[in-house]
Amino acid sequence: RLVREFIKKLNLKLNPFYNSNKMGWYLVNNVRARAGDVEQNPDILQYPVHHSERGKSASELYNQTLDKAPQVTSNCSALKGKYDSFSTKEYLIKEGKLSQGAIRMIGDVLGKESLFYMSFLSSVIAFFSFSEKSYDEITGGFDQLPEAFYQDLLGEVQFNSPVVKIIRGKDHVRVLYRQSHAAIPRPVPADYVLVTATAKATRLIQFSPPLSAKKTQALRSIHYVRGTKIFLVCSEKFWEKDGIFYGKSITDRPARSIYYPNHSFDNRTGVILASYTWGDEAEFFLPLDDERCVDVVLADLAAVHHVPQNYIRNVCRKHVVKKWGLDKYSMGSFALFTPYQYSDYSQALFQNEGRVYFAGEHTAMPAGWIEAAMKSAVRAAGRIHSAIKA
Repeated sequence: RLVREFIKKLNLKLNPFYNSNKMGWYLVNNVRARAGDVEQNPDILQYPVHHSERGKSASELYNQTLDKAPQVTSNCSALKGKYDSFSTKEYLIKEGKLSQGAIRMIGDVLGKESLFYMSFLSSVIAFFSFSEKSYDEITGGFDQLPEAFYQDLLGEVQFNSPVVKIIRGKDHVRVLYRQSHAAIPRPVPADYVLVTATAKATRLIQFSPPLSAKKTQALRSIHYVRGTKIFLVCSEKFWEKDGIFYGKSITDRPARSIYYPNHSFDNRTGVILASYTWGDEAEFFLPLDDERCVDVVLADLAAVHHVPQNYIRNVCRKHVVKKWGLDKYSMGSFALFTPYQYSDYSQALFQNEGRVYFAGEHTAMPAGWIEAAMKSAVRAAGRIHSAIKA
């Protein structure tokens, strides 16, 4: 695990992250039940599944469809070639032979409804990535990792200075970037350049000479998912009165996923990730102002926890809403390949253009993960090193 190696090298600490909790709630299909009860008897969610599908959880239903794909474990090339052509929902219907009720259960409970259009290959990778038995988080917050990298880097780092143009020469590169409120871009010479911006943000950079047609098409076409997180700061941890001290709850209401951090700030103050959505479900919040977003999730929290909405509003008076679809630097959350995109674009996305190299989570698998971002950067750095020695 490359990320863990860097965490170790930078002397950062880890503590357990709890992704589930038997005391968490499911509020889906007009049924409210504890996660532990659903685990014991998935049928209590009352999805209209076939007789052969009864008694199976959403994960088990999804898992059984993988039995239709023997190449998953025996032939990765065949897996990529065949299953990149399916959308996730298409595969579940045509190959998995699941009922509409089972597919709806998978969409609601596993959070795949807004991502059914994604390549089945990407869906499988994401599924196994979230099937780990245990997770860790960086003690003190994830920002400790980039901060540690910043302290470890040699040379000057320019903040709030987007690159506007990259000029490629035969034996050099010139990068032009714009500092805050500067009228004229500032140039910096380089032997090689590694571009790690998102594919969408890379399109804002003018390249001279232009990038190849294949690279340009890949950057233009690759699908990006928008994500939204809505945090509440509460003077009372009302969820603890519900017996929940960590983990998450799931609902088919707009909030979708609710996470309960187990961090202690003081005796009473708590922070709750009241909603984490991506794809079309994150789009729902995009046109809403922050106050309206909070109103929506307050109503959902009240329904999930069976407490008055006004009570939650009174104890949770601060909020933070982050919409990656509106982030001017990333222009989205992460890359998520639709059918044929991995086959068509993955090689072109990583391929260098002369002395300009490219890396990022969209240039390696599993796309969307920090592991892929770091892996691609290390590979690109290795190629640059080889080019220098050549």
